[in-house]
Amino acid sequence: MSKKTLVAIELDNFSANVVLSRVAAVRQEDDTVDVVHVVDPSGVTYTADPTMTGKMYKQSYENALEKARIRLEELCKPHGITPENCHIRYGRISREIHELLYEENYDELVIGSHGWSGWQRVLGSKAASIIHGATVDTWVLKIGVKPS
Repeated sequence: MSKKTLVAIELDNFSANVVLSRVAAVRQEDDTVDVVHVVDPSGVTYTADPTMTGKMYKQSYENALEKARIRLEELCKPHGITPENCHIRYGRISREIHELLYEENYDELVIGSHGWSGWQRVLGSKAASIIHGATVDTWVLKIGVKPS
């Protein structure tokens, strides 16, 4: 029985490849794997727009989404994931992923977690926010420490 899996990743080489490699290792031939990255609005919304027209905000927003789309497709290509299976969302990570899970009727979700200190060693704050409210089985992969 085939599954429809959503994989949420960050856009750095190390964490993206850890998560995508592990998903590829357990993926069945009939499974559908989609990958999502959520662009954080803080890098766009706090951009000063001296024109007061919103033009610079819109341009910054569009640039951020386009850069993220290109980067996501670059990271997914070596793992056999096509651009049609890559999704870019904009907003609060947990909300955007929960909405996508609902909209596309996924069977499961895979996310990575760094968990650097304190309770975050158990589960990163972003991972915890995604798990809370996820309506499907959710797999959390420990990213670990980036090699130096």
